[in-house]
Amino acid sequence: MALWEYSHKHIAPLSTAPDARKPMLDRMWPFRRNPSNRIRSSSPYWLLRDGMGDARHALRESIDCDVAIIGAGITGALVADALVATGQRIVILDSRDVALGSTAATTALLQYEIDTPLTELVTQLGADAAARAYLACASSFDLLEQRFPELLQVSNYRRVPSLYLAEDSRSVSALQAELAARRALGFQCTWLEPGELVERHGCRRPGAILSALGGQMDPIRFTQGLVAGLERHGVRLFARSRVTGIVERGERLQLEIDGGARVDAAHVVVAAGFESLDFLPRPVADIDNTYALVTEPLPDRSRALTLPLIWESAQPYIYMRGTPDGRLILGGEDVPFKDPVARDALLGRQVRRLATKYRQLFDEDLPPIAHAWGGSFARTPDGLPFIGRAPGMHPALLFALCYGGNGITYSVHAGEMIRAAVEGRTHELDAVFGFFRASKEIAT
Repeated sequence: MALWEYSHKHIAPLSTAPDARKPMLDRMWPFRRNPSNRIRSSSPYWLLRDGMGDARHALRESIDCDVAIIGAGITGALVADALVATGQRIVILDSRDVALGSTAATTALLQYEIDTPLTELVTQLGADAAARAYLACASSFDLLEQRFPELLQVSNYRRVPSLYLAEDSRSVSALQAELAARRALGFQCTWLEPGELVERHGCRRPGAILSALGGQMDPIRFTQGLVAGLERHGVRLFARSRVTGIVERGERLQLEIDGGARVDAAHVVVAAGFESLDFLPRPVADIDNTYALVTEPLPDRSRALTLPLIWESAQPYIYMRGTPDGRLILGGEDVPFKDPVARDALLGRQVRRLATKYRQLFDEDLPPIAHAWGGSFARTPDGLPFIGRAPGMHPALLFALCYGGNGITYSVHAGEMIRAAVEGRTHELDAVFGFFRASKEIAT
């Protein structure tokens, strides 16, 4: 759903140094290299709608700070926002510019629903952790609205219901069990029979869960606005400043920047999508390609404005939403990642498949397509993020890996979790969104 992506050019792995702790670096080196060198196809809808924004300067001289954040997308901006009230000197670095990577490619469906159904997450993590994960995603809506009311308004944010479709008749019983599990946690959900689905939403499926809670936004407008506010509060942002290495300097870390500059930091936060995987000695996520399209404005634009978020129980699944200017965004047809050339070569075929899926779902042809794009995203086995310190890594190195279909809602919590780590505190979600789920694999 969210196109959280990888670009090898964005970050390079940690480098060794004479005073670094050799046993740790022995475990961490060499890093795996992903051959991708492009974040996404060149024409995602939000970038065309909003433009690139103002260009920031590159870093040309060495500086020091309290917290250096790698990544100027929505995750990095939300982390910086959580830290700015602490008075920390914050620097954000990006090899491109604000919101021009994964944030530009995401379709920005905001959901409490995790890619892994609640019933399945219970079997993987236990009832308590599964419930806390779903409830945390639900609480992110109130947190977002309380923190950014004016910014959300100009970012076309609004709450919309979410429609979770049964793939076929065989999946109906599983979705009804999922409905019961969600209701037990207090979520407002109803079951729609086939006739109700056609009458209310035009969907031809054997049943669906309709959830009252969901949302959508313009991710580039939000990120650009948030970053501009952060800069007014003293956060320094440097674009086209690729991090080529990180060197341990005792309790501190030093970032080496392409061109020769350095950043000395008490903490480093890696919030650069799944390219951050290069910092880990073992993989914690798989990489897939997803494809999305946006239609021309509909003759009856009210349909797009009243459409719920739509997704389904199939694997891989299609997903759909409306836009403020009366278009439809449709995505899905995920395939395993190989390289960006192969990903983009499949764009035409996958868009045709999306059009077929639309026709099967609504019994009508897809409206004319305005733009289409492909992107790569990281997918964890349980659909949850990895936020905080990784076992066996330098204690000043933190991660905000908000992978999966809930990247934005996870990022809302990532800011407070990272702030707690910087301040030496634990956070109530450390046990749910932290690295404990992959600790054995990472440490070996």
